[in-house]
Amino acid sequence: MSRAITIVGASARAAASSAARAGFAVYAADLFADVDLRRDCQVAIATAYPDGLAQIVDGSQPGGWMYTGALENHPSFVDEMAVIRPLWGNAGKVLREVRNPLKVADVLRGAGIPCPAVARSSDSLSSDMRWLKKSLYSAGGAKVYRWNPRSEPPDCFADDYFQQYIEGQSCSAVYVADKRSDVLLGVTRQLIGSAWAGANGFRYTGSIGPISLPDSVMSQFVAIGSALARAFGLVGLFGVDAIVNPEGVWSVEVNPRYTASTELLDLAFGFQAVALHVDACESGTLPQAPLPFKGRCFGKAILFASKDFVISPKLSAKLEAENGSKPARLADIPVTGSIIQAGWPVITLLAEATDEPTVIQSLQQSAAEIQSWWAG
Repeated sequence: MSRAITIVGASARAAASSAARAGFAVYAADLFADVDLRRDCQVAIATAYPDGLAQIVDGSQPGGWMYTGALENHPSFVDEMAVIRPLWGNAGKVLREVRNPLKVADVLRGAGIPCPAVARSSDSLSSDMRWLKKSLYSAGGAKVYRWNPRSEPPDCFADDYFQQYIEGQSCSAVYVADKRSDVLLGVTRQLIGSAWAGANGFRYTGSIGPISLPDSVMSQFVAIGSALARAFGLVGLFGVDAIVNPEGVWSVEVNPRYTASTELLDLAFGFQAVALHVDACESGTLPQAPLPFKGRCFGKAILFASKDFVISPKLSAKLEAENGSKPARLADIPVTGSIIQAGWPVITLLAEATDEPTVIQSLQQSAAEIQSWWAG
């Protein structure tokens, strides 16, 4: 009899797919209940977030539960659900600590690891630095803006903080931890604000990977993960978004759960990420490093809507036909009748090739074609 797992979050599809490949019986709830998620598991759609996710966590199915993004921004909800069903992941206390950018900066500096300057108030920001204004409760690059201390400040809110802007390559590292130690699973390159995907600003639009980096850079990623895992008692999968430049690796955010880029590493290494996550949470078992690499590069890109539209039966049929191709190049397929608003994510593109440039080219070509389907 297969083990059971309940997966909830804003989008559960990628984690649910990983769990299904690992042989779990999957129960899920998210904001979309997309076509391909329904194929992998029993799913409910949350009409209210996050409270609407509780109905499936509180169901009669066996097994523990895990969350995806952006439930790290709701630690009280996580703790409430952990009373109902065993939690495979980080509890509310850990989330409150590790999502505090000032505490993360203190931990990294204490370990001798460079990190951007951070502040909760704009009053003391140096005008000699470039700054970003961010929200403590943002996800996927939303609510991130450039900030100029010299200019007239725009509106600020109690949840805002300020982080030094670092120039360089945007990357994301994925780890699995057991509260005492951790293993770096891999690093991907992030696609940020890609206009060809219908995004702008600092919006996360996808990932490419795994990428090859110099040993010195990978050693810095290892040190970052170890410092964070030990200091905060992280368990299971977690990710670190960072900027890589000639001066080093600069951590800009910690995501203490299954991250979007985990899907690519799962495909590239075949390690069934959710199974690794559950093993780490249940028994403290971690994989041996280094992991076997298949020698292929993978990519994903999220397409955003430039206008309001509805998923018509004709459009739905075309999207599902593409999803049925081998290998599938679409994921997170909205159901017929879904109302899409301008600026919302519509669908995810997937690509695989022998090298990164070919993967990016494939994603861009697919984006142009599929966007034309709803552009008329």
